[in-house]
Amino acid sequence: MFKFTLCSLLVWGLAIQTSWAQGGQSCNQAVNAQQGINIADNSLGDQWFSYTATSTGKVTVSSCGQTTADTYVEVFDGCNVEAFTFSNDFCEKQSEVSFEVISGLSYQICWRAKYTNRNFEWFLTEAPIEQGEFCTSAITVEAGSSNTSIPTNQYRWYEFTASRTGKITIEAGPDCKVAVFDNCNYTTSLNNDDNWNPAKVAIEGVAGESYLVALFNSGSNSTVNWLITESDWQTGERCSDPIEVYNLNEAPIDHDSGTDKWYRFIAFEDGDVTISSVGLTNQDTYLEIYEGCGSERIAFSDDASGLQSELVLNAKANKAYYIKWDNIFQLEPYAWNLKSGNYSTSLPEMENASIGVYPNPSFGPVTIDLRGFESEMVNISVMSVTGAAVKMFRLPGGKEVSYDLSDLSKGIYQIVLEDLVSKKVVKFLKK
Repeated sequence: MFKFTLCSLLVWGLAIQTSWAQGGQSCNQAVNAQQGINIADNSLGDQWFSYTATSTGKVTVSSCGQTTADTYVEVFDGCNVEAFTFSNDFCEKQSEVSFEVISGLSYQICWRAKYTNRNFEWFLTEAPIEQGEFCTSAITVEAGSSNTSIPTNQYRWYEFTASRTGKITIEAGPDCKVAVFDNCNYTTSLNNDDNWNPAKVAIEGVAGESYLVALFNSGSNSTVNWLITESDWQTGERCSDPIEVYNLNEAPIDHDSGTDKWYRFIAFEDGDVTISSVGLTNQDTYLEIYEGCGSERIAFSDDASGLQSELVLNAKANKAYYIKWDNIFQLEPYAWNLKSGNYSTSLPEMENASIGVYPNPSFGPVTIDLRGFESEMVNISVMSVTGAAVKMFRLPGGKEVSYDLSDLSKGIYQIVLEDLVSKKVVKFLKK
């Protein structure tokens, strides 16, 4: 009888321990987790736990080495809020995540029944924060190359202060992803995309400003070589300084700079324009169209044919369109086309050989041919694509006159030549 009673008590006690270790089925029913081994049973659905930090530092939650189940964990700092961190497939199909904690505050841990309905063990540990583990403990770095140790599937944080205003490029190895922020609240991500953080990025740097760089090592080697450089921006690397395009056939493009590539197209007439990388590459391209820098996107294309992009733009005469080939897929060099539908995108011919502006296009210095005007002085107006006069001056008629238009911004203009008798409009491209 005693033997039976003792055995029953042991089984009953084990059942109590197992029940205590299992999680609750909602955030409000979260079971207190302990340092060490805990048990989650996803056959009951999501498993919620609550842990109150005993010291300020970090907590690591992990199912690695504890199970073969496909686990998924999320961490919250309250109920009815979004998870501030999560882990999936950290080590094979298991999960592990570390997060900052403050002594005395409670954190909710949820093992989701998303990929498994099995019972499994997981562990929780507390430890001090190492330098560079989190944004708040970022390691100060300077421009140049660095060699650092980052464990597989983990982040290291660095703080860089720009010494000059211009372009900051951060480049790591192919197994290391880069994200840049301007504060530890992550409210402004300066470059990173939620799904495709590239290994090389470029941001706008301001002298004296500090930037937070997060490197994530997805490779098997814990040693990561990376580089920070400061330089000037090149044409086409920003919307504010696009490459002017008109008619392109298999034009080469690359993202070696770590930036998107920007182009500007100005239509001469109403009509359809096809922009495409289809049939020109096997790269996964992504295309966006804007009507101005900082404006809303008006069109985009992704995987129009295979992994390539293509769209038809219904262009309006004298309107500027900004074409962005995105850098999000770490592309190899590829080619693209810009083709007209019912009109030519090439610069129109001069309407009259005896009245014109040449060379056209030009970087600035031109000759204005006024031999068709008999007036002593001819009025010259340079009009933007919006119809606004950006420059007005007078030149003697009846001859060719040299003039410098270098102060004009790159783009298409209409140059109006007129006196009391005659008027002529010439389309002009400033390169």
